[in-house]
Amino acid sequence: MVTRAFQGASAAERVAERRTRLIAAALDVVGERGVRDFTMTAVCRAAGLTERYFYESFARREDLLEALFESVAATALDLAVRAADGVPHRRLEARARAAIGATTTLLGEDARVARLYREAIGHPQLAGRRQDTIAAFAALLARLIAEAHPELRSEDLQLTTVVLTGGVVDAVGFWLDGRLDADVDALLTRCARLVEAAADQHRTENRATEEP
Repeated sequence: MVTRAFQGASAAERVAERRTRLIAAALDVVGERGVRDFTMTAVCRAAGLTERYFYESFARREDLLEALFESVAATALDLAVRAADGVPHRRLEARARAAIGATTTLLGEDARVARLYREAIGHPQLAGRRQDTIAAFAALLARLIAEAHPELRSEDLQLTTVVLTGGVVDAVGFWLDGRLDADVDALLTRCARLVEAAADQHRTENRATEEP
C-alpha cells in the first residue's frame, strides 16, 4: 500500500503525532476534571482534533486513559532509574532517596499527574496498571539493593520490595493529600532508610542460614 507524505511527514508519522497530542490533552483533562468525568469530547476539544482522529488510535476512552497512565508511569520510572544511576552503587540509601525523590518531585510539581495517580486506584482498568507500576518500582528497588550488596539476589527480594513500594506509594499519597505532618525531606529520608534497613535485614538472615 502506498502512503503519501504531507508536509514532510508520512501517514504513520501523522497518526503517531495525533496520538501523542491526544495523550497530552488527556492529561490536561484529567487534571481539570479527574478520571471520573474524563470524556472523549473534552479530550478532542483540548487536542484540537475531531472525534474521527480519536478513533484512529483508540477504541474507547478507557483505552486512552490506559495509554495516558502507562505514559506517565514510564516517565516516572525513567526519572527514578536515571536519578538512582547517578549515585554510586554502594550508596544504597542515597540511591533509594534519589529514585523516590525523582518520582515524588514529579507528583509534587505537576498537579495533573498527582490527580491521575490518586484517582487511578478507584478506576477498574487503571487499578491494574497501577499494580504493574508498583511491580516495576519494586523491581528497581530490588536491583538497587542487589547492586549495593552483591551477596543478595534481586529475585529473592521481591516480597520485601513489593511491601516497601506499596508503603512508599501510600505514604506519598498521604503527603500529597496533606495528611502527613512531615515535609518532603523527612518523607524521603524515612523511605530511603527503610530500604537500607530492609537490605540489612536480608543480609542478617542470609548470614544466619549460612552459619553451621
